[in-house]
Amino acid sequence: MTTSNSLEDLAFHAIRSGRVFARLWHGAGIEAHRVTRPSWTATFNQLEEGQLIKGPDLDGVAVMGDALRRALNIERPGYGDRAMQEDTRYDDLVWEPRLNELRRVAEAYKHFRDCQERYADRLTAEREAARAF
Repeated sequence: MTTSNSLEDLAFHAIRSGRVFARLWHGAGIEAHRVTRPSWTATFNQLEEGQLIKGPDLDGVAVMGDALRRALNIERPGYGDRAMQEDTRYDDLVWEPRLNELRRVAEAYKHFRDCQERYADRLTAEREAARAF
């Protein structure tokens, strides 16, 4: 039998990682397409206020990840694609400060998405378990 984090712990990690992601994104000054910028502003406000992202707002977060991937690819062709698929925490980018900054945002984004998914999965599991009994 495995032990897992409580729902409260998972929510805490999702909230905390969302705040970190939002702060790093703002610090990096990633440009958003003007059509998506208003909805992103609302999403980032939610993250910074410690609100969990749910439903359709998660689709917007996925679009943010794609924008981040493209920004990384502009700095170094192909790097964004790799950064969104692999752990890049230990890449030596000391001579490329902008790429390193965007890489940090990408790692925060991936961690945030993972925390969000764990929280959502736990909610679903608890709902299904309650229906079974």
